[in-house]
Amino acid sequence: MFELLYTSVAPQCLSEDELMDILLKARIKNQQLGITGMMIYHDREIMQILEGDESAVKALYQTICEDQRHTRVNIFYEGHIEERAFPEWSMAFKSLDEAAVKKITLGYEGLNKKLSPMNMIKKSNNRGKKVLISLCDNF
Repeated sequence: MFELLYTSVAPQCLSEDELMDILLKARIKNQQLGITGMMIYHDREIMQILEGDESAVKALYQTICEDQRHTRVNIFYEGHIEERAFPEWSMAFKSLDEAAVKKITLGYEGLNKKLSPMNMIKKSNNRGKKVLISLCDNF
C-alpha cells in the first residue's frame, strides 16, 4: 500500500459547482482504480492525499500534474503504509471555512498572517496527515 500527499494551486477560485464536478469524477475514477483519499480546498489551494497501489497512485498523480485546473503541483510526502487512513472514501472532501482554518492553525497565531493554512501545514509531514485525518473524522 502506498500514499502520496500533494499540494497545488487552482489558477482561479473554483465555484461550488466546479468542485462538485471534480469530486464526482474523482470518486468514480478512484473507485475504478482502487484509490482512496481526501482532498481539502481553501482559497484556490488544494491538498490531497491518495492511497492505493503505488503504480496507480503515481499514474493518477501524473494525470493531476497535467490537469490545467492545478498549478504549482508539489509532492508533500510519499511512502509505503501499512493500511489506508481513508478506507471508506474514494475521495473524501472538505472545503475549509474560516472556522476550520482557525482550528487547523491553532497554536500558530504568532506566524506571519500572510502565510496560507496550506503553507503552515506543509511545515510538518505529520501535521499535514494528522489534519487530513482529523478533518475526515469530523464529517
